[in-house]
Amino acid sequence: MEEQQQNLIDKERARMESVRNFLCSYQLCADMLHLKRYERKRAYQFDDEFDCEDILAGNEAYWRARMYAVGSLIEKMKNGREKLMIYYHYVRGESIEHAANLLDVSRRTGYRLHERGLRSVSFLYERMKKENPFLRDSLQK
Repeated sequence: MEEQQQNLIDKERARMESVRNFLCSYQLCADMLHLKRYERKRAYQFDDEFDCEDILAGNEAYWRARMYAVGSLIEKMKNGREKLMIYYHYVRGESIEHAANLLDVSRRTGYRLHERGLRSVSFLYERMKKENPFLRDSLQK
């Protein structure tokens, strides 16, 4: 019984890590588009480490499509503070602490909102990958 629970927890963590990587790609895609004209600024400032080899190998059309996919995924979330936290952190590039301040909640609550938001959006992400063959092929490693 404990082993089954641990397997479920591990699967949920893996799903959440997968969606976190996907969400983190928004800022890097925006930076790569920005680099067409200017030097690297924010690409090295984003706090979260994530797997980005596919983005760095992409082109302008890929980056725009990826940004649109991230935006669409967040847009599908139910309205609420979790959605705003995910938006502020991954699209606007705000730290979790600053996003919590913008939402007028404590730092600790900000981290809780971020965790719940990731959990919520990870289910939408899995559904999105199953429904869209183009995304499924381009988002898998």
